[in-house]
Amino acid sequence: MNRRLILAMTAALACAAPLAAGSPAQAATGCAIQPYGLIGARWAELGGETGKLGCPTTGERDIYVNNVGWAGRRQTFARGQMAWSPKQGPNMVVAAWSSKGYAYFDWKTTAPRSYDKFIVRWTSAADPHGAQEDFVGGTRGRAWTRVRTSSGYRWNVEGCDTGVFGSSCKQGWTISVTG
Repeated sequence: MNRRLILAMTAALACAAPLAAGSPAQAATGCAIQPYGLIGARWAELGGETGKLGCPTTGERDIYVNNVGWAGRRQTFARGQMAWSPKQGPNMVVAAWSSKGYAYFDWKTTAPRSYDKFIVRWTSAADPHGAQEDFVGGTRGRAWTRVRTSSGYRWNVEGCDTGVFGSSCKQGWTISVTG
């Protein structure tokens, strides 16, 4: 899909199912920058300004990937990042943050797609070659690892279906986020 079509679909979804007045994603917060859209709604689910990520430190920014073009949007927060990655699902938002000695990665939702498994990758200054782990499939999930560096962890996920001759991972990797 091209970027304009995806943005139009997102705007249509937002208009078709507006958030109730006073809902967490629309409520005024103490943050100088107000998250909005799918990232804002997911941020509110994760506790908003007093939650896992804290207040935004940047606005949403378009993300372009070599050989693919426009891939989605990313926003940085006080304790991590979130990204809307529509190639993996029209409402797919990934989030990364660190807390109490652990780095966390959360993804939701790949619907209308559902996968047999997810492959999660992460890298850090302590482990520049990274690690990879398979997780049970579905439409969402969460991963974590013990923190071994203060520079943050970069995460992404790919949904796959298992076949006779291996896995098929047609939608590719999400936009990466650091937390």
